[in-house]
Amino acid sequence: MSKVFGEILSSLRREKGYSQREASADLGISQALLSHYENSAREPKLEFIAKVCDYYDVSVDYILGRDKEKKPRVIPSPQDCENSPTFLLAIDDVFEFLVETGDPELFADVIDYLTVFIDNITHILREPLSPYEPSREVKLRLAEEQYIDRIKKINLTA
Repeated sequence: MSKVFGEILSSLRREKGYSQREASADLGISQALLSHYENSAREPKLEFIAKVCDYYDVSVDYILGRDKEKKPRVIPSPQDCENSPTFLLAIDDVFEFLVETGDPELFADVIDYLTVFIDNITHILREPLSPYEPSREVKLRLAEEQYIDRIKKINLTA
């Protein structure tokens, strides 16, 4: 484990205004052991990492330094999307814009891109993660950013 865990652990404790004594008592370990974790002199077990994440209300990816967001974005379920007027309006707006342009080539490009984008998301969600890969949330965020960049480029060239 890298020094990142210890730095983040220490930062979270200080951010909350807790002393090592208070935090270690709450977490059920000695102050010396917490100090070792914060200084990266010792590596914690998985159970402790889970406990710390609950204690500070952060994701495992955040405390391990794999994500800058303390809590992962909640990915809506298909039921949420079906019932979400915002989601449905956004999809409707895309198709309305494409029809208004009257450009069959642009329409085909966007449909092709959306098809590839959905296929990529499906692939990301189905593939197993190795311990050295970014989390699914990170992969989805990157795919979303690439999608937004591609749509901006399409709009600029249209």
